Amino acid sequence: MQPTLLDHVDENEALSLAGPDADVFPVPGATVALGATSTVIVAEAGDDPAASGVWNAEEFRLIGPAPAPVTSRLMGPMPFSTAGAPQEVPLHLFVRLDDICLYLGVVQVSMCEAGEDVLSRCDLCISPPLKREILDLVRPPVTLPPLPGLDWLSDAGANPGRALEGFATGWYPESSTQTWDVAMPDFIPGALADFYRLAARRPALMGSHNRIVPVPELRAEEGAELLVFGVECQGGWTWSIPRTAGDTEVDPCVRLEDARFEDHRCAAEHEPLSGFLLQFALKEAVVTAPYVACSFDLPRRFLPRLESCLQRVPLQPFLAPIAPTDFLVAPGLVATVTPGWDDDKVEVRVGAGRRSALHPLVRLDIPWRSFDG
Repeated sequence: MQPTLLDHVDENEALSLAGPDADVFPVPGATVALGATSTVIVAEAGDDPAASGVWNAEEFRLIGPAPAPVTSRLMGPMPFSTAGAPQEVPLHLFVRLDDICLYLGVVQVSMCEAGEDVLSRCDLCISPPLKREILDLVRPPVTLPPLPGLDWLSDAGANPGRALEGFATGWYPESSTQTWDVAMPDFIPGALADFYRLAARRPALMGSHNRIVPVPELRAEEGAELLVFGVECQGGWTWSIPRTAGDTEVDPCVRLEDARFEDHRCAAEHEPLSGFLLQFALKEAVVTAPYVACSFDLPRRFLPRLESCLQRVPLQPFLAPIAPTDFLVAPGLVATVTPGWDDDKVEVRVGAGRRSALHPLVRLDIPWRSFDG
């Protein structure tokens, strides 16, 4: 019998929806049954990014590796499959709660990631969105150590280099035992040299979206006016600092050169190098955070609500020449605010290293496009 939304059923009854001759496959955190009449996923309740489970009120993530039959069912026949293609049979989603299964309805494929014909991740849309009390059942809150604090924020305006060290220590864990034990090239200004030393044990600080150019790749060409030290992820623009013979300035200005225009327009960032590098680290933290809250067209009237939970970083806008970006922070959170297409709206993206950091935003009643808290 077809269950209705939020029904509690026995697991065998749930799997029987796939039909009498269904093939059953395990994947991390879930069981997938493939039958002639339906596909059934029965997942564990939990909040482990490495295992299948409910990600937010509108999304379930099936985490692979998944066997070939599961990959084919969700993505279509390889290699000409497209994520989100119409399913031939309905896809039912259940979550185990002790000895019963809670029915979350029929879900739809929204995105798949695969490599060498092996499914690594499949995102499924849950509709209607889960209410908070149901979300807390299928994705129970996890108790974690205290979130990193904001002691560094008081240094952001007067001593951005020290603020960067304080922020990086709390946000980017050490993942390397490497230390900088060789002489820094003399053409590298002090603020950038300090950044490289800090990143030696925290390689993620160098960026995985946009990136700071590693020291061996820097080219201080004789007579060159600018030294390129930062690159946008798609090559759309670069960041550079003045490079003149005998230049020993510790904290020079930063220039952005936009390659998307024929004349390669070049303009200055508002902050000198030390402030820019703090902003770069904050921007990467937002873009690469595992948990996000975002809205691409948030009415400006909601900003005071957001600022009731987060504090502004006292720096001039980042990416000033192309998309002026302000930063807001709270323990475990970094947010970017940029102008929207409409003067009355802004684009807001909040990144969190831990899901629990987003929980205080629930009470703000902001119309998020996506919310992982």
